[in-house]
Amino acid sequence: MLTSSIKTQIRSSFEEAKKQLPNYTNRSSQNKMIAEIAKTLTGEYPESNPIICVEAPTGTGKTMAYLVSCLPIAKASKKKLVIASANVALQEQILNKDIVDAKKYCSIDFEFALAKGRSRYVCIRNLINLTEENSNSPAIFEDALLWDEKPSQNDLDVLTEMSENYSATRWSGEIDDLISPPTSSLWQKIACNRFTCNAKNCEFYDDCAFFKARKKISQAEVIIANHDLVLADIINGNNVLPDVEDCIFIFDEAHHLSQKALSHFSINASTEFMKTSIRQCQGAIDQINKIIKNDSTENYIEKVDESIDELIEVISDLEYSDDLYLFSISGVSSEIKNLSKNILNIFTNAFNNFSKQKESWEDFCKSNKIEQSIADNLNNIVGQNNQNLSSILSLLNTFNENQLPDQPPISNWISKSTLANKKTNYHLNTAKIDVSNLLDKLIWSRADGAVLTSATLTALGSFDRLNNQLGLNAKDNQYLRLASPFNHKEVDFVIAKVKASPTDTFEHTQEIALELIKRVDSNSATLVLFASNHQMQAVADLIEKSIDCQLLLQGEYSKKNILERHIETRSKGKGSVIFGLDSFAEGVDLKGDNLNHVIIAKLRFNVPSSPIEKTTQSYLESLNRNSFMEISLPDASLRLIQACGRLIRTETDTGKITIFDNRLVSKFYGKHLIKALPDFNIVIE
Repeated sequence: MLTSSIKTQIRSSFEEAKKQLPNYTNRSSQNKMIAEIAKTLTGEYPESNPIICVEAPTGTGKTMAYLVSCLPIAKASKKKLVIASANVALQEQILNKDIVDAKKYCSIDFEFALAKGRSRYVCIRNLINLTEENSNSPAIFEDALLWDEKPSQNDLDVLTEMSENYSATRWSGEIDDLISPPTSSLWQKIACNRFTCNAKNCEFYDDCAFFKARKKISQAEVIIANHDLVLADIINGNNVLPDVEDCIFIFDEAHHLSQKALSHFSINASTEFMKTSIRQCQGAIDQINKIIKNDSTENYIEKVDESIDELIEVISDLEYSDDLYLFSISGVSSEIKNLSKNILNIFTNAFNNFSKQKESWEDFCKSNKIEQSIADNLNNIVGQNNQNLSSILSLLNTFNENQLPDQPPISNWISKSTLANKKTNYHLNTAKIDVSNLLDKLIWSRADGAVLTSATLTALGSFDRLNNQLGLNAKDNQYLRLASPFNHKEVDFVIAKVKASPTDTFEHTQEIALELIKRVDSNSATLVLFASNHQMQAVADLIEKSIDCQLLLQGEYSKKNILERHIETRSKGKGSVIFGLDSFAEGVDLKGDNLNHVIIAKLRFNVPSSPIEKTTQSYLESLNRNSFMEISLPDASLRLIQACGRLIRTETDTGKITIFDNRLVSKFYGKHLIKALPDFNIVIE
């Protein structure tokens, strides 16, 4: 219930924010967002879930709006407020600016903490064991499976320095705080891992960077995270974050959430990884038996090798396209399924045997005194093997699932790569194409409340696409589309008169080059957005000698460096042109005279290229549904709006947008795309 106390706290925070925040502008859309979030989360809509989706255009002040409304509600209901962004840039802005400001203006006191995945922290036990004198080479670990090969002296020097800095509290234990982080392969040897962690049984528990961070998180009312961490943590059983039922979630940049979720429900394992894992498993068992003086158990290496070689013999003859073979929506072929089932059976038996040996080792450790470095190293090996075997079993089980007629299919495919020894490595992949039910089961039906927000949540003016992707039921939740605070009517959206269709790539590229030479003002700031790298490079080659100003091309410099160079050039009053791809169509904030003209080469229709996308298209077609209308067109609309959103970032920004895509006027869907745009002045040449 939205009590008078909560109303007073929200109102007080809002009034104080107006005083505290520099250049604050009162906006009715922000007021509306605060009110609707508060009413939704406190149950003022009795027939609705405590879930609201808010499309808040640039300039709304959405971060302040959800902080002002959610903080008092979370505090009153004794729930944790988890704020998850899609990228690091926004996460850092929230952590270093928005939350710091909120501490000043908010009417309630709160503590906040940054949540990171376990693997971002060092395991001090592993670090110390690997850097103590002779710890890397006790006789029993001559074949130590923690390392693919013995650590070099340089590796040991790097680890020793890290250990010394940690002991002297010069380093926090987070990889992100290292000026020169170690290589990925070296970090994996010393990173925290839930499969190798002894938690409270570890002698270094009180000094553990991860558990210190987790304690801080447990004491904080506000937790700042990202989509990937939230998804991974919920899927794995809440190792970092509080239970879902104890949280109110804010998903900022929520239009990215579905793609993030799809990646978390994908599994893969290669043939070489399987062979290596069974050898590591046998090595661990041999070491256990050597210590506890048990008889040798069945060795599964030969069986795994034979069964995988039989599979390779068949899958090597498949017709691969760009080193990838995608199975049909009916599932994996019977021959390959039978072969992979055989591998599954062998790995199941091997895992059961490994689990028994693991239990024997754990029992032995409880009743016998073992040298600490030996116990720690073997525990790490056992934990790593447990993780590897579990992931292989997960992959093989899913790969062999029968397709249910009333459910979306699983996307199964095989990709191949070449190892350093020229040997071909085959990767078995399986992924869900629809995670909507899983998201509902894991988050929406359990969370105390949720706010999903972004500048672009709708597609073709509707929340339908978002609902379908995320498993949200329109009639059960609240939805809010806020008007932009900017005057878009002053912006010309020019549909250029071009003869070539974007589908005629060569002719379209040539025409774009000619048009850019005519339309780019060499004294102003221009951002040209391309849908393909090939076309971008070709146009750059055609015009670079014809434009009399700086041309910055994505790929030649980092995104950050391009923006810095562009802004520096503009500060000197000189012209600058940026050529960019998708990553420049979102998250680029060039205010004022740093951007005068956005030029869009063509509409960005998503041609199914990934296995998941292709499987989804085939599935919809099997149901006589139109994948273009259901997926491609709504997604193209959202991308077009995002690209246009680069131009107007403040109330005083001006400029124009030009697009070289005649399909906006020649195709039936063009009017739908135009109608979904902000209220620009549409100019059809």
